[in-house]
Amino acid sequence: MTSLGRFWRMLGTGFSFLVFGLLSLIASLSVLPVLMLWPGSSAARERRIRSFVSWAFRALLAGIALLGLGYVQVEGREHLAQAKGKLVVATHPMYLDIVALLVLMPFADCVVKNAMLRNPYYRRFVRAAGYISNGDSAAAMGACVDALKHGRSLVLFPEGTRTTTGGALHFRRGAAQVALRAGCQVLPVLIACTPPALTKSRAWWQVPERRWQLLIRFYAPQDLSAFGHREGMPYGVSARRVTHALQDFFTQQLANHEPTDRRTEATHHRLARS
Repeated sequence: MTSLGRFWRMLGTGFSFLVFGLLSLIASLSVLPVLMLWPGSSAARERRIRSFVSWAFRALLAGIALLGLGYVQVEGREHLAQAKGKLVVATHPMYLDIVALLVLMPFADCVVKNAMLRNPYYRRFVRAAGYISNGDSAAAMGACVDALKHGRSLVLFPEGTRTTTGGALHFRRGAAQVALRAGCQVLPVLIACTPPALTKSRAWWQVPERRWQLLIRFYAPQDLSAFGHREGMPYGVSARRVTHALQDFFTQQLANHEPTDRRTEATHHRLARS
């Protein structure tokens, strides 16, 4: 039965991403032009497109849950009301992290890999939605700071890539540098997947022995002083302190995280039904 279930989840995973990719391509040639040409300002157009992207991601997660592949559990949702103008710093265990976050925060800015601008399935939506490319690090830094100074939410993964399964967290200084230059608060988000799935160290078809649970836990926004920053401190020193403090915070939260008992899965709030 376990082997049969795993085979089903492997087929379901491939089917989900194939269908989503094809539908994204079709939508980029049909729905996107309508959203682009609809009357309104450039800001209104961008919000329309991001809203559609969020809706599409919600549909993807609903399909994944329906097929019995995995589901999303959200905690600390009340802190989302404070996300405007905050740097949302999150751990990054699996491929669908940003998908789930953009369902919860449809109008947030985020940094995408430059390769996404060449992806035939998604590139048109990435450009039209105004997401920030990491192709030019200096330009990306400026765009991130500008987004925060204009009161928008910005999602960043300090590791820069998905966490290696079983490995220690290793944060880069980019997120701390953005927060320091923007002078904004940090909204921490713990993301943990149990059992590990769609990780960096395994192929998509290497599915776990049971369906996965993606936990997304929001914490209250914190001033940079909570992570070691002090007024007048040299910029480089402050960036290192904030980076190390964030890394230590998430390491401790992951250590405290206990996988949810499978017997209570049916009682959990599912993102696709919210």
